[in-house]
Amino acid sequence: MDQSLEGLVMRDLVRVRSLQPDLEYVFKHALTQEVVYNGLLKKERQEIHERIGLVMEQLFHDRLPEFYEAMAFHFKQGRSLVKAVDYLMKAGAKSLSRFAVEESLQYYKEAHALLSGKRDKTQEEEALLIDLLIDWGLAFYYKGDFKTYLKLAMDHEYLAQSLGDKARQGMFYAWLGWANGWRADLRTGYQHLLNALRLGEDIQNEQVKGYACMWLCWTCAELGLLDDAIFFGKRALEIAKTLEKDQYLYSKTQAGMDMAYFYRGEWRNALEIGTTVLAHGERHSNVRSMVLGHVGIALAHFIHGDFDACIESSQKAADVSADPMYFQWARFIQSFGYLFTGRFEEARAVAGEVAKFSSDFGTEWIGQPAEAFLAVVTIVTGNFGQGVDRLQELQRTFLEGGRKCVQVILESILGNVYLNMALGEGHFSPSIILKNLGFLIKNLPFAAKRAEAHFNKAIDIAQEIGARGMLGQAYFDLGRLHKGKKRKDKAREFITKAIEYFELCEAGTWLKRAREELASLE
Repeated sequence: MDQSLEGLVMRDLVRVRSLQPDLEYVFKHALTQEVVYNGLLKKERQEIHERIGLVMEQLFHDRLPEFYEAMAFHFKQGRSLVKAVDYLMKAGAKSLSRFAVEESLQYYKEAHALLSGKRDKTQEEEALLIDLLIDWGLAFYYKGDFKTYLKLAMDHEYLAQSLGDKARQGMFYAWLGWANGWRADLRTGYQHLLNALRLGEDIQNEQVKGYACMWLCWTCAELGLLDDAIFFGKRALEIAKTLEKDQYLYSKTQAGMDMAYFYRGEWRNALEIGTTVLAHGERHSNVRSMVLGHVGIALAHFIHGDFDACIESSQKAADVSADPMYFQWARFIQSFGYLFTGRFEEARAVAGEVAKFSSDFGTEWIGQPAEAFLAVVTIVTGNFGQGVDRLQELQRTFLEGGRKCVQVILESILGNVYLNMALGEGHFSPSIILKNLGFLIKNLPFAAKRAEAHFNKAIDIAQEIGARGMLGQAYFDLGRLHKGKKRKDKAREFITKAIEYFELCEAGTWLKRAREELASLE
């Protein structure tokens, strides 16, 4: 072979490209390669590609990841469909590990085209197709494209069931449940995740149980099942100890528990988890864990009432992020901070970006609340009727979807809209009054009652789910309403209750504000 190659070099057909770490030759002109390649019969080409792939497996067995892409190409052009798909999947995972999300998706897409296009698939090939959909889920997740993934998964649900393999079926339903959750179909997602957990328990498969519990933690938190969320989170973390190489399982579970503690208003626990995940990410050079850590710290600052620190930490998360999904997650939390600091134009820009991303790819989990933030900005900037109508429409959506924690937030937001109206606070310039005259005539006489009704609804739901931080905020706002209406005894009663909850949550900034309001009643 050496002699033949030297002869081709002398004839100026090929040249040496590198000597180290391996001797490599390339055709000097692509046209020469094309002529030679097309001069071979298809059968001969397949045989050569197959032999090249097999030889590469033997020669580079101790460094195969370097050659996943090349071996996928040769086996694809050869005869081994299963090997081609296997190496395309490995190339996809390799690309994802270095944050090349689009490249990763393309490798998986190519593998799917090979398998799905084959008629009369063997049982091995059908099982491989389900494995592909399971592995592909992570690439779609980091992209944030749940529209595409959910359709793919649902198209193959019957196949996953028909295989009779509980491990594959369990992981398939875990991913299906997680995708449903991101499309804001949380009740369906919850049932799929419970199904996955049952399948994992039937065969005592730690990975299936771990992933089901991890995503149940997130889903239960959003449904207002906060104690269940903590239970499943702790269970997933125990399983993560036995699967130490799976950093996603560990970090994502911690982040799910952070969300549960955020909704419960437990500042110290939320801060501890955020700090722990950030340190884990820095220790292991895991950028994705670092993003989750910064977001967890941002949520803790929000509970505490330090919205500027919340914005700063979420900006750090966005700066570190290398994935579209994690970037949008960080920006979503940041828009929350902007809204509560009165930086409405910044809130509009960021929430609009998150809502657009959700519309394009199907991340309604964050997209719907982002639309609520946009509706608040619409109200604040002078279009009361349009903004309130949109908030009420979203409230019905959250009610139908069972998103109780977000319901509390939205009830409080609507309460504050009517509170500002009742007390004459907010942006009420003559031009805005004129622009909203019809709405004000219709609603202003009843603004105080409507504010009280929304705050009471927020209190009822928060008590039901154990969201102590949000409960404190609703009591505080209700106290402000009674203070504005000169009902000092009622104001004192509700602000005192708010202080009790803020003390339980160690929400320092909120606690300071509540004590100042209480003192002003003396």
